[in-house]
Amino acid sequence: MVAGMPPWCIWPALFAGFGLFYIILSTVTKIRMAFLYGWLFGFGYFTVGLIWIGNALLVEDSQYALFWPLAVAGLPAFLAFFTAFATSLTVRFSSLKTISGYLLFTSMIMAFEWLRGHIFTGFPWNLYGYTWTNTLPMAQIASIGGIYLLSFATCAWATLPGFLLIWHQKRFLKILLATALLLDMGGAYLYGVFRLKLYPTQISEDTIVRLVQPNITQEDKWNPAKGKENLEKILLLSEAESTNSAMKTILVWPETAISNILLRDNWSHATIRATLGSYPEPVFLLAGTMRIGAYGGRDPKYHNSLTSYDRRLNVQSTHDKVHLVPFGEYIPLQKYIPLEPLVNFSGFEKGKAIKTAQIPQLPYKFSALVCYEIIFPGAVVDEKNRPDFIVNVTNDAWYGDSAGPRQHFAHAVFRAIEEGIPVIRAANTGISGVIDPTGRIIHKIPLDTPAGVNVSLPKKLVDTPYYTSLKDSIFFIILGLFSLISVLYQLYKKNYIK
Repeated sequence: MVAGMPPWCIWPALFAGFGLFYIILSTVTKIRMAFLYGWLFGFGYFTVGLIWIGNALLVEDSQYALFWPLAVAGLPAFLAFFTAFATSLTVRFSSLKTISGYLLFTSMIMAFEWLRGHIFTGFPWNLYGYTWTNTLPMAQIASIGGIYLLSFATCAWATLPGFLLIWHQKRFLKILLATALLLDMGGAYLYGVFRLKLYPTQISEDTIVRLVQPNITQEDKWNPAKGKENLEKILLLSEAESTNSAMKTILVWPETAISNILLRDNWSHATIRATLGSYPEPVFLLAGTMRIGAYGGRDPKYHNSLTSYDRRLNVQSTHDKVHLVPFGEYIPLQKYIPLEPLVNFSGFEKGKAIKTAQIPQLPYKFSALVCYEIIFPGAVVDEKNRPDFIVNVTNDAWYGDSAGPRQHFAHAVFRAIEEGIPVIRAANTGISGVIDPTGRIIHKIPLDTPAGVNVSLPKKLVDTPYYTSLKDSIFFIILGLFSLISVLYQLYKKNYIK
């Protein structure tokens, strides 16, 4: 199943995994065994798919290395309960060897996938629809009903071959369902092809985005002795390449590239201003910042932010990260965990809301997202003040050369498709890039590659069906239909209805 996720995106692997699991689960009649099978399936999927998370604890001199087993096994063990509840409810209320069981299985799996992405702050990682990241026409379904609708369709498609193998019905009915599967997948693909032709990439002729990916190692990034050297790397990659005064420049630096404390240093402040001064008017800096300050107490308060500046380093807007990473930027129930490294952990303060910022002297508005915030579908823009583009700054150096940074970039592709808004992504190292509103990658800076590149700013599309149809409403309608048909079929078979 994990081979179906980015960066591999071998979608037949999902058909093999789901089909085999469905066949195995169909042999179970006891609820507790269905719960166990579902938990084991989820634990395997999430352990292999998220093993890269443990890399963050193996950074040189990390005091948290002893928690590596908990990171690579604890989170998957928790996430597996969502699959376990889905399978146990399916077996409780239906037989997987009937069409009712097939419908209930897919609806329960996806109902709990949606819950996984929303409750306890949510963790919608490796949803099944991400298997189509490298098949852009199929990914366009996300423009209608988001990644959850595409994941629902993918789950239904992938499970059907397994169901057909155990369904005790006439061959004609099996051929009919198999044909329906092919037509449905083919129709989705053709819709995507048509949409991509309908919406070619449109470029803003007067604006350039300069992406800066300094590729600073995680060990060096937080080393105070290398602060000046790190800033010089960023500034070297930020120098203007053009003297065309007709072009406006949006310079984008990655997550925590600078801090408000750093800007109080005369040399740092003057050097950054000199770099911005090398650009023709106007130029604006959008930088990931560590904001540090004390508010009514002795202990400093930390904010992981994205701040915009004019060429004189005057602050134009500030966004404080809203979705903090559990156990990375804050510790849930911290005061109840009597382990010294966790008790002494000083995390970040949560921001108030996703908001749209206006760039002065430019006819553009943008939505600021810091790192992890890009993974939440339907929660990346202010719906009352729709932006022209999304800026996502991140630092994926924590996870090394693994699937993690590549999967993170895939989320950015789907947020662009869902919202019909281009995404500008700058990573310390990770994958930086510019994505147009249909998910086309206009430019991408590979992992572990220092670079500063100029990229044209794509224009946004008209509002997508996903944006105008109350986000996940289509997903819930189909979820409800699958569940209702399953129930009605069972009532019919039991002669409760005629």
